[in-house]
Amino acid sequence: MELMDRRPAHWLPARLLWGEGAEAQVTWLHGEDARFSESFLQETFNSWMRRPINAAFAPVTSLERLRARAASLPGIAPTGFIFHVSRCGSTLLAKLLAQASDTLVLSEPPSLDAIVRANHREPRMAEALQIETLRAMVSALGQPRAPGQNRLFIKLDAWHALQAPLLRAAFPDTPWVFLYRDPIEVMVSQLRQRGMHTVPGVLPPALIGGADPSAASLEDYCAQVLGAIYAAGLAAHAPGRSLLVNYSDLPNAIDPVARHFGLDPNDPDFKAGLALEAMIDAKRGGAFTPDGDGKRADATPATQRATATWLTPIYDQLEAVRKA
Repeated sequence: MELMDRRPAHWLPARLLWGEGAEAQVTWLHGEDARFSESFLQETFNSWMRRPINAAFAPVTSLERLRARAASLPGIAPTGFIFHVSRCGSTLLAKLLAQASDTLVLSEPPSLDAIVRANHREPRMAEALQIETLRAMVSALGQPRAPGQNRLFIKLDAWHALQAPLLRAAFPDTPWVFLYRDPIEVMVSQLRQRGMHTVPGVLPPALIGGADPSAASLEDYCAQVLGAIYAAGLAAHAPGRSLLVNYSDLPNAIDPVARHFGLDPNDPDFKAGLALEAMIDAKRGGAFTPDGDGKRADATPATQRATATWLTPIYDQLEAVRKA
């Protein structure tokens, strides 16, 4: 613990390991990077694990130590959250927001997800303790990485839209956006290479809207899970506090998103970074090329049926509310 205490802001909670008791153990990694340039924070942590200091010494503490640390070393209060349905430009949006020099962006922190899921484990974590631990985790992850950093954005995992009430209870003053896309394009992308929330049996049904993998085809299961996420985003929408964003409006939508979060979209440095980042494929690198037409052309009849049944109605509702 002595090494962590010397430079505490450089140690971040990378993962949680659950044992037989009610509390998990937190593994901490050391890193001095001013910004997180990888598309996902897990990729940053993977690179940090290869560093000698972390290979030789990765402290493990209790969640109680994490909560105590928040009182003595508070991080940046979250400026905004990004909820999304997956495969809809959320990584691009996170990278665009990260162009502001005073901004730190965390993309799908795995240790935060572990706390969001904590009440789905046994023994269950009481909601009040879960909220306190969520705040402590965000505090620990949101330590300033460079002088002047005073804004923090967190891109959440797709299934966290269903946990929006919990996150809003923990951070009642934090605005958010909900990013979504034409559902047939999301479906085709997920069926080509499925994220963990659309793989049957990986996440508990209660976490993803109750979809039953034993009672559905792969297409129907995927559409049911995605439909629950779309519906959760609409249910959580609170005009003034949240903003609905369609993928089709990116990157132009960054201006209203920036204003929604209190950023100045006309800042010259911000504009210059946006112009560069918007030309790059956020996940794979290289030049960005639109792929919506190709995805729609690849939709099989089964995919089209599942989308029409489980997704199109709620997508149409989202669009009506957004355009209104």
